[in-house]
This record gives sequence, C-alpha cells and structure tokens, in this order.
Amino acid sequence: MAEGRQILIVDDDEDTRTVLQDLLELNGYAVRAFPDARRAIDAACALRPALMLVDYFLPDANGAWLVQQLRDAGLGQVPVVLTTGSNEGREQAERLGVRSMEKPFDVSRLLDMVKMLVPGA
Repeated sequence: MAEGRQILIVDDDEDTRTVLQDLLELNGYAVRAFPDARRAIDAACALRPALMLVDYFLPDANGAWLVQQLRDAGLGQVPVVLTTGSNEGREQAERLGVRSMEKPFDVSRLLDMVKMLVPGA
C-alpha cells in the first residue's frame, strides 16, 4: 500500500466498517476502522491520515464534534467526509465546510470521492 494513502473509517456499525474497509483495501488503500470518535481522534493524531470517513451519529459524539476536535489538534488539513442518512448531518457538513456522503452508499461515487481527496490515488 502506498504511503500517504491511509484512510480512517469511523462508524459504530460493524457491518458498515467491514464493507468500507474491504472496498477500500481492494482498491489499494491502507485502512484503519474505529467504532467511536475518541479512539479515532487518538489514531488520527498518531497516523495523520490522508482521509477520514466519519459517521455523523456515533455513540460517544457526533461527526461535527469530531471534526472540531481534529481542527483543535492541528489536523484541520485532513479531509473529512461525514457519512449520514440525515438532514442534520448534511447541514452540519455544509456548516463545517466538509463533504458529506449519503447512506446507503453509492460505491462508485464513494470511490470517485476517495480518489479525488487522497493524494496520489
């Protein structure tokens, strides 16, 4: 896997994490997946990922809080895509200036977005 292509997935649904991880790994990306915001923030600080796919509704926070924590930790340059099935999630993504992706995922649209956002893809 190419360096600089690390993607972090943050989603409390195990099936979603597994499907996304498998899809991205099959397309040449290194992937780490986390079920909650706090562990994902710790990993992001250590790994400096090329991209984060973040579920808006998490058990310990929401995606907007996670984005703010990343910015506060000096990781504001890491692209974030909030994944959501809610209007609230889409509105928060727009307010924060990050991208959003509708659940359930359109696989080709997701891969196109990842290729656009991850350098060297």
